Amino acid sequence: MRNVMLLVATLLLGAFVSPFVSDASAQDARELFQRGRGAYETGDFEGAVAAWQAAYELDPRPLLQFNLAQAYERLGRLQESLEAYERFLAAAPSDADDVPAARIRAAAIQQRLARTGIVLRGGPDGAVVLIDGTERARLPRPDPIAVPPGSYRVLVHAEGYQPFESVVAVTAGAQVEVTVQMSDQVVPDPTTPEESGGVSTIGIAVAAGGGALLVGGAVTGILALGAAGDATTSEDSDADRARTLGLVTDILLGVGAAAALTGVVLMFVLGGDEDRATAVAPMIGPDRVGVGAIHRF
Repeated sequence: MRNVMLLVATLLLGAFVSPFVSDASAQDARELFQRGRGAYETGDFEGAVAAWQAAYELDPRPLLQFNLAQAYERLGRLQESLEAYERFLAAAPSDADDVPAARIRAAAIQQRLARTGIVLRGGPDGAVVLIDGTERARLPRPDPIAVPPGSYRVLVHAEGYQPFESVVAVTAGAQVEVTVQMSDQVVPDPTTPEESGGVSTIGIAVAAGGGALLVGGAVTGILALGAAGDATTSEDSDADRARTLGLVTDILLGVGAAAALTGVVLMFVLGGDEDRATAVAPMIGPDRVGVGAIHRF
């Protein structure tokens, strides 16, 4: 009689403890299971997942995978839910009470995952659709482009249109609609000269030359003053040299100022277009000194 009771106790223990699971681990697993059930009932599905995963590591019972699958489904983590249902169905006895429900839920999730994709609306016919750099379709594309859950870069291009680009996040079981809006490309008229921005190098060169002339004029001016100071009479050689240097100074300063001004103007008139012909030359006359610039547009 004692041997029979021992056998019954062993069988009862086997109902609560998986093979090779210690009593302490089984007790911890039961406590984690209860904690997960309490979290699930209060809507804390993340807490339920954490508790049931820890319980499964201590005591890998198939029913814990069934519970995990339901929590994952409530969280919208459909791929993980499907995998948990499949683990439960692979390990549970075929006549277990929860097997029919698990099969139905797994099939429903598979259908939802199959519908996950990107739907494109609008856009020119024949436009090429690339998803993460890979060509996937041509417009029009009324049916969804199937993709796994994740984030994707959608690029649409067509001849004569500016490319369209969008980044979309696709959740499991969802179909994200993307409205493609592409404007015509502006094709330059070959008969109309293009306007180029920037500063003309010709203008810079002319202005730099004018600056050099101004510096030269300043030097000759100083020399003229020195020669004038050395002159003892208005007719000696120092006086003649001072008058000559003074004339040169006037010419250099006049031409230099005119060239510098002309260069500044040309910097912005030409705007960096060096294909247009420009001629610059000093102009010296009886009553004027300056620089002339002829620009052909």
